[in-house]
Amino acid sequence: MENVLVICAHPDDEVLGCGGTLLKHKSKKDKINILYVFEGSSGRNKIEKSLTDLNLQKRKKSALAVAKYLKVRSINFLNNENLNSNSLTKLKITNEITQHVDKIKPTIIYTHSSKDLNIDHRNCLEAVLIATRTSNSNKLKKILSFEIPSSTEWSFNLFGSFSGNYFVNIEKFIKVKLKLINMYKYELKKFPYPRSKENILSQSKFVGSFVGFKNAERFEVVKILD
Repeated sequence: MENVLVICAHPDDEVLGCGGTLLKHKSKKDKINILYVFEGSSGRNKIEKSLTDLNLQKRKKSALAVAKYLKVRSINFLNNENLNSNSLTKLKITNEITQHVDKIKPTIIYTHSSKDLNIDHRNCLEAVLIATRTSNSNKLKKILSFEIPSSTEWSFNLFGSFSGNYFVNIEKFIKVKLKLINMYKYELKKFPYPRSKENILSQSKFVGSFVGFKNAERFEVVKILD
């Protein structure tokens, strides 16, 4: 049985990046834990605090609904201010992630890619790498980076090219993944926007075709310990 920890920047990233894979873990009765590092709203509405608070409430409600469906073992919201990359924030989130990793002792971590346009995503990965430096006391076997539509491709390789080399067959789970995504329907837009259900379905087919799967999610291998 795997002990999975998803460390993502914002509520909705867990479904967009690895929703099908988490459903597969659920089917295997693996333990699933989710940690949200940033709140994901304040950077959008610096003037209207009421709009920020409303969006925060919606995002948390959606995240809890997703967690309930996935039968998540633990879910935590760190609520750090998003789009904030100062050194004190980086130190704070690194310490917080370290505490959660030490407590949960995951065998697999899913997190963001260094190739994303969104700075919260890149800061999240950086903190994860620091928090998971080699230790004889941890049980970690894999760290995998996922891609996020409307962030990974929108960097246009400015931070390097996302090179997925670890593929998960989600053919049996794609319909349910789309239902989970719909729990964040206020974050979706109509096709051809990258974060649309049509594009997410097409992306799963496109990625799957690389390796002979009808639908897949792909990841970059950050670290594998055997």
